[in-house]
Amino acid sequence: MAANSIARFAKKFETLCIAILKERGVDDETGVVSYHDPNAPDYVGINRETKALVIAEFNLSISSFGRPSIWGSSIARLKEQVDWYKDDYENIELLLVTTSTLSPNAKQLTHTLGITVIWDLPRLIEEASHTTLYGELRQFLSDVGVGDLGTLQPASVESVVSSGEVAQDAKKGRKGKDYIAALDAIPQGAPGWRQFELVCTEVIDYLFSEQFGSSHRQSPSEGGMHRRDLLVRLRPTHDFWIALAHDFRSRYILFEFKNYEGKIGQDEIYSTEKYLFTTALRSVCFLIARNGADESAHRAASGALREAGKLIMIFDLQDIREMLTAVDEDQEPEILLYGRLDELLTKMLR
Repeated sequence: MAANSIARFAKKFETLCIAILKERGVDDETGVVSYHDPNAPDYVGINRETKALVIAEFNLSISSFGRPSIWGSSIARLKEQVDWYKDDYENIELLLVTTSTLSPNAKQLTHTLGITVIWDLPRLIEEASHTTLYGELRQFLSDVGVGDLGTLQPASVESVVSSGEVAQDAKKGRKGKDYIAALDAIPQGAPGWRQFELVCTEVIDYLFSEQFGSSHRQSPSEGGMHRRDLLVRLRPTHDFWIALAHDFRSRYILFEFKNYEGKIGQDEIYSTEKYLFTTALRSVCFLIARNGADESAHRAASGALREAGKLIMIFDLQDIREMLTAVDEDQEPEILLYGRLDELLTKMLR
């Protein structure tokens, strides 16, 4: 997957939504209305028919459930906009556009929080079908993976769309840039290995804690011969993690952190593979290698998947930077994970 793909997908989604809104009769006033707003919404327009001011937020998710923090931030940010414009506009519509599919109850709960109009995935597709953007939107949703993973169980956002959680999520600090600075400051190689593990453990918690239950840090395997950096138990609500648990029969995810000065090789893959046991429902590892992996490592990871059903996904520091930036900007890090897994599976050879 190309660098900065999460931001690229988010920007493309925003561009598509704006184009659809324009063709559906909402003229762009973002540059004029939002000029003095330090926390400007994604889009501000005037509905030609009703003359209402439309304030819109666009929430790209590859899960039918979505991430609670992103959902809460979107709702909170929309509600904050009313104070900016209520003196100048009598009729204001708050529009939330999401690629999640919401139940009637979830929509009702969202309405009670002050969101006037909701375009979930079916409504977005319906609106686009009356424009010239329909085909482009469907192709984009396919490219990102929207709808590909939500096949295991019905998902809803009822537990997320509540006043308390929205308020809590709105206050969540943006720590991504701080973690990026901390990781960049760690010495490469042996001098920084321990600090790299500690910071990476915090980063994983920051990125994905909503999907995990208990975690076990730096625990020796039976017999004390090997030491796992981080082992977490899945408690998934996002479609990516649900599918990962189902498709690979894994209740646990192993994280390994390598602060090597150069790229890791096949030996590191072989040693990591020893920690994975399909019979113990532990068949997935996310291996964070500061400077990435060489070709022999990628071939070894592909072989572990092909021959033993053990999934070892390799990420470098740039991948971590991208996912941290995505969370700070209310985007889904799972978009990168989905693309990387899709690439791995589709390119695997016999």
